[in-house]
Amino acid sequence: MFSEKLGLTLLFSLLIWFGATVFFVCFGSMVLVNPFEQSFLLRFVLLEAATCAVLYGVFVVFRMLDSSPYAAVRLGLIGSAVGLLIDACVLWNRDVIFPHLSSEQLIAFTIWMAFAYGLYLLIPLFMGKGKKGV
Repeated sequence: MFSEKLGLTLLFSLLIWFGATVFFVCFGSMVLVNPFEQSFLLRFVLLEAATCAVLYGVFVVFRMLDSSPYAAVRLGLIGSAVGLLIDACVLWNRDVIFPHLSSEQLIAFTIWMAFAYGLYLLIPLFMGKGKKGV
């Protein structure tokens, strides 16, 4: 049975995936650099810090809408699963989705993506045990 909470979780999961994908379609060629360049580490850290801040904000909003126990953990798990499945198709069709990214930039995107999904899974665990927390 499809519950309202599962629907909200899936909606947020798709919106997070869509927002990240649109960001890299529009700005990927400006923010992604060859992982073998010296500037990669600094750009990677800044990009992941921004990703962490955005994800944290999304989790805060999600917990306002769904105050059930483990809501944020549910979003982290389901959102990561949904995003990874869709991103497998995105990477498979990289020439269509990311036509302006070089091979090196696609490697940088994949590195960002792997780390970002780690954040997606871990942030809910570190959000605390407040009245709406995990």
